Amino acid sequence: MNDDRLVTAEITGGIMPPATYTLLPKALDALWFALQFRPLRRPQWMWFERYLTGPAAERVVAEYLNYSGPLSLPVILPEGVHHLRVHWTALGGDR
Repeated sequence: MNDDRLVTAEITGGIMPPATYTLLPKALDALWFALQFRPLRRPQWMWFERYLTGPAAERVVAEYLNYSGPLSLPVILPEGVHHLRVHWTALGGDR
């Protein structure tokens, strides 16, 4: 699935600074690692777990990126709302 594309992922508010990955699954793993022990409400925690680690996570996120563009989702924590962001990055990009 788009193995030749780089992907950039971040969670705003200092949770996970922007980083570029060579493979989408690595980006999804990093996002989940940054979120899994945060004090998310159960429905949001379950949603992120499913769509970042589930058996169809790579396919679902890749299809979204391919057909809808960059993905930006709210991450609601006690201190405020942050944003999980993922987007394809051009080869040789500056991030």
